[in-house]
Amino acid sequence: TPCHGVEIAPMNHGLANDERGRLSRALVVDDHPIITDALSAALLSLHVFDGVDKEASLAAASLRLKDGGSYDLVMLDLHLTDANGMQAMQSLREAYPDVPVIIFSADDSSATITTAFEHGVQGYIPKSAPMTVVINAIRIVLSGGNYIPPQAIRMLGFEARVLPGNSAECVLLPSLSPRQREVMHYVLQGLPNKVIGKRLGMADGTVKTHLNTIYRVFAVNSRAQLILKARETGLI
Repeated sequence: TPCHGVEIAPMNHGLANDERGRLSRALVVDDHPIITDALSAALLSLHVFDGVDKEASLAAASLRLKDGGSYDLVMLDLHLTDANGMQAMQSLREAYPDVPVIIFSADDSSATITTAFEHGVQGYIPKSAPMTVVINAIRIVLSGGNYIPPQAIRMLGFEARVLPGNSAECVLLPSLSPRQREVMHYVLQGLPNKVIGKRLGMADGTVKTHLNTIYRVFAVNSRAQLILKARETGLI
């Protein structure tokens, strides 16, 4: 709902946590111990995860993942002592594309949120959000969806757009080629261009070309807007 952000349904994929035959785990990466301790305690007490590990740097988080750490989710602060937030996120998404990443940051500017989605994040939660919203956003991402906070939705011009249920705009979908649909599928999974290229056997430049065409077809100019437009048109 608008007051809690927007949920984007998964495209035939996603984690089915209730079908896992193992314990669920999250990795919280933040250099403020009070934040990591409070968030970890909440996630455990509310039974969102069976286990939560904490790291204060990108290097430590990367080492934990490299050593075989199996996580259902990484929650990442944008301001770490050893890495710029966007750099850290891009590094993790390219090295571990199958692990969803949610940004948990005090920076709630729409520009930062939009940039985060360009780098392949699957959710963005301001640290000012109530815990009920935090939990709801995590569950949306774990189910294969995307979470965009309400202030960013308003700034992107979508919250006020309510299309009539039977209008032509709701049933006429933009025309994409099969290859463009494959690219869009992975974009909505939150994968960076480099990973999309590897999975589809494309050069990075070809992925960018397809993505620019998709933006033009949907009349948007960012991944965040594409997610919202795809939901608005009924494509997902």
